[in-house]
Amino acid sequence: MDAVDAVDAADAADAAAEVVLDLELPDGRHLVVFADGREVVVGRAGARPHPVAGWEWLDRPPTRPRTNAALPTPRRLPRVTPAADRRARELLESLLTEEQRDDYRRTGRFWVPTPRGPVRLGELYRLVHRPVDRPHLEHVLCVVPRTYADLPLPDVWTNLLLTLAVEPDRFFDVAVFQGARRCQP
Repeated sequence: MDAVDAVDAADAADAAAEVVLDLELPDGRHLVVFADGREVVVGRAGARPHPVAGWEWLDRPPTRPRTNAALPTPRRLPRVTPAADRRARELLESLLTEEQRDDYRRTGRFWVPTPRGPVRLGELYRLVHRPVDRPHLEHVLCVVPRTYADLPLPDVWTNLLLTLAVEPDRFFDVAVFQGARRCQP
């Protein structure tokens, strides 16, 4: 091995050590994020599946540019203690009706009534909305608080529950439409 090969080997080792996230994308490619903020998408894209298992696209899937803001980098991994999670769950359950609380305890999800139709909370990035003006459809929405990665999950649901109760228009203004499907029973 000559000096050039030794330098190339050292550079390759440094580059491998800089990877902070290797995330498999829904279309089969991989998003690789490096410590210095560089992002690389590798692989060949396949057909994009619907984000909710068992659902089908009614039209072409939405395309949006990807941003760094929502990437779960190691610096953003939640550091939630069991005690914090328990307190957050107790707070959420204290705000729910008896029916919502039963649903939440049984399934981890619950419906919230709004003037625009009920919204099911409980699955991150996949909130289901049944719009009153299109009763045969369910919309899949994504809404998360800005600091959601630092919160216990029940606090995320509390945040969204209160937003839906007090400022439903604001909720729908910031909601990202993920797709639609025919209503399921």
